[in-house]
Amino acid sequence: DYVILGQVLEKITGQPLDVALQEQVLGPMGLPNTIAWLTPEISEPVLHAFSSERRQALGIPAGSRFYEESTFWNPSWTITRGAIQTTTIYDMEATAAGIGSGILLTPDSYRKMTAPDLRGTTSAQPGCPTCAPQTEGYTYGVGIVISGSWLLQNPLFSGQSGVAAYLPAKKIAIAIAVTY
Repeated sequence: DYVILGQVLEKITGQPLDVALQEQVLGPMGLPNTIAWLTPEISEPVLHAFSSERRQALGIPAGSRFYEESTFWNPSWTITRGAIQTTTIYDMEATAAGIGSGILLTPDSYRKMTAPDLRGTTSAQPGCPTCAPQTEGYTYGVGIVISGSWLLQNPLFSGQSGVAAYLPAKKIAIAIAVTY
């Protein structure tokens, strides 16, 4: 779906996605250290990550110590071409504030993004560990997680994760990035 969305955005903007992101999102949000890439290459300095998620696929027995560096794994299968980004913790915090305050959105779009409409309408699904009820503690809005009064994103990919969150009532933004 994200690959198709990227192609649609390229068609609408008439620009490659990395250029459109830079000119229409990253630049206007004032994110000088966030770069959209066409390739998964990450230039130094980089926060290195390690993962054991390929243990079973590689035939490594459970209980055996196993970690491999995942820093440079290619995430392009999860997103569209040109949407791979590198950033700093400062830009992560600025992103949380920008998205959480809706600076690039119309008031109507912001209301739709932050509406907790799914609360009480979903239930856990057998065999799906991520299919849980939408509650006060965790509701997925339109492209954003609503947790209590916080608006956030909490990406996780191959030994790396983070949180960029914004509390609109207090105009507070936080960002955390970790590897494990």
